[in-house]
Amino acid sequence: MSGQGKNIVVFGSTGQQGSALINALSEYNTNNNNQSTGPNRFTVYALSRSPAAPSSIRLASLSGVKVIEVAKDYMDEPLKALEATGLAKGQIDGVFDVQGYVSEAIELKQAKAIIDAAKEWEVEHFVYSSADFGELDDTKIPPFEAKRQVESYLRSSGVPYTILRPVQFLDNLLPSAPFQMKVSRTVLLRLTFYNHPERKHQLVSCRDIGKFAALAFSDPAKWTGKEVSLAGDSLTREEVEKIYEEVTGKDVELTWSFLARFVKLISPLGPMARFFDDHGYKVDIQQVRRDLPDLEDLRAFLRRYKATY
Repeated sequence: MSGQGKNIVVFGSTGQQGSALINALSEYNTNNNNQSTGPNRFTVYALSRSPAAPSSIRLASLSGVKVIEVAKDYMDEPLKALEATGLAKGQIDGVFDVQGYVSEAIELKQAKAIIDAAKEWEVEHFVYSSADFGELDDTKIPPFEAKRQVESYLRSSGVPYTILRPVQFLDNLLPSAPFQMKVSRTVLLRLTFYNHPERKHQLVSCRDIGKFAALAFSDPAKWTGKEVSLAGDSLTREEVEKIYEEVTGKDVELTWSFLARFVKLISPLGPMARFFDDHGYKVDIQQVRRDLPDLEDLRAFLRRYKATY
């Protein structure tokens, strides 16, 4: 760690988790008396393909954040992205990595390349956002198993790491989420819990994933080498819909059942639905709350969303 603070590079900075981490690190700067220098100051290098986009402009306005323009294929060429920060080898205190889903092969290739780049750049702490596996050795969900392979590669790389394993996102329930999330929540709430309608489904907010990643970067001595599952609430399907209606005054927005059935048949949503119904997540939420006292449950999450919109 530099005496002038910590340099953190964020892959996937404009996505839900990356931006949540940047928000949390910026808030950390603000809450530490707006120090311009010092060991508790974060300088965040937010990698962006489109610095002029509204999402990047918002990030650039935050305390301690530098938006770095990178090539469209920067996930495939991460060494070039690290070079673009202007930081030399040994000057990067942390890298956060999260990948949007394209395919298992692409995700695995990109993640390995980013880990290799971090090792070459002598990064001190690598935080990887994976997925919770419900304590199973094989979830039968290809995207999840790809993340498990990334975890194994990261452990063997020699790069100091923290692995975060979030459950499904509360953010996916929102009407502002992309259309594919409307399909996903239709599958969850209408086409999943056939065998075990009583099963509680665990969810977590992206805000809290970002906050936990910030915890890891702020106290690497505590979190390096740890693998942490993250959940903020545990609810049946009926409880999810009831709380949503109570807080927002509306029903959860769903889409056509025939479309959801078709997508479930041809995509990873099918194996996910079977996993949720037959096994489900088993995260100790109270333990997560001990580490993150303001952890959001569904009601608190929806109240924050309602106040914003």
